[in-house]
Amino acid sequence: MERCMLIINPTAGRERAKYHKDALKAQLETMFDFVELRQTEKAGDATAWAKEASLAGFHAVFSMGGDGTLNETINGLAQANRPINFGFIPLGTVNDLARALRIPLHPEAAIAMLKHCKTTKVDIARANDCYFVNTIAAGIMPEAVGHVSIEQKTRLGPLAYFLTGIKALQNHQTSLFKIETDDGKMIYRSPLLVAMLTSSVGSFRNIAPQARVDDGKIWLAVFKDFTYLDLLKLVPEFLAGAPLSSEYMTLMTTTRAKISIVDDHPLSTNMDGDEGPAFPLDLEVLPSFLTVYVPDTPDAARPHAFPLNIPGIP
Repeated sequence: MERCMLIINPTAGRERAKYHKDALKAQLETMFDFVELRQTEKAGDATAWAKEASLAGFHAVFSMGGDGTLNETINGLAQANRPINFGFIPLGTVNDLARALRIPLHPEAAIAMLKHCKTTKVDIARANDCYFVNTIAAGIMPEAVGHVSIEQKTRLGPLAYFLTGIKALQNHQTSLFKIETDDGKMIYRSPLLVAMLTSSVGSFRNIAPQARVDDGKIWLAVFKDFTYLDLLKLVPEFLAGAPLSSEYMTLMTTTRAKISIVDDHPLSTNMDGDEGPAFPLDLEVLPSFLTVYVPDTPDAARPHAFPLNIPGIP
């Protein structure tokens, strides 16, 4: 008997889950012999339940919620470290993983997609004792976007994070990062450092458009300090979808990295949209860890990539 656990965050997406949970459960009941529905009440519920389902031999775990619920569920699956399928209905503001996998962003369409779906492999990465599937970032921009209000997110969507971040970059606050990879040690002074696993970062695909969900790589972007004139030039190009060049950042790939702050001032991290672990960071990719339900269309898990040639990156 194939069992599925459905984990729903009832407060995500302005409480939209309540309008779609019955339709999702009904669809899953056509795919599995038994569907157990649980609704989160506090932080950590999704992690605990996903781990429980995996250890109990469930065939699949599905989640419906925002980026935080998605990250919690994946952390539970990673802690269990057992073979299990995973699916999700995005209700967040950014939904980077859904964008990278071409899963519809509207709940009704995402549920309908399950009538004709397949599975694909997706990388995750470990950051200290936590796991992420999209990004972990540090610097002035992540510090600022952590204060974006619910009203701003509702009114502007992902653009709220972008506008807040651009405003923060004008402060020219930088940190001194030490990055250690298999290729050696590097020191960078930067206002923003982003480690990513997909081509979609904050709903934009300008930073690492060549990234693939299953390429076994951590894409590490170290941004250069921006002048006001840089921002005037950068913003229109960024919004138009143009990939960022080496004029604005250094982009590298690795399978593991240790990142520490040489400066004395503390710096927090943002991981998959929520507060992340403290420095120093010990990062390691876990290739093809997840088996995820995606649309059954050609190259569904291959997001569109802008043409970009980066020396040393295949």
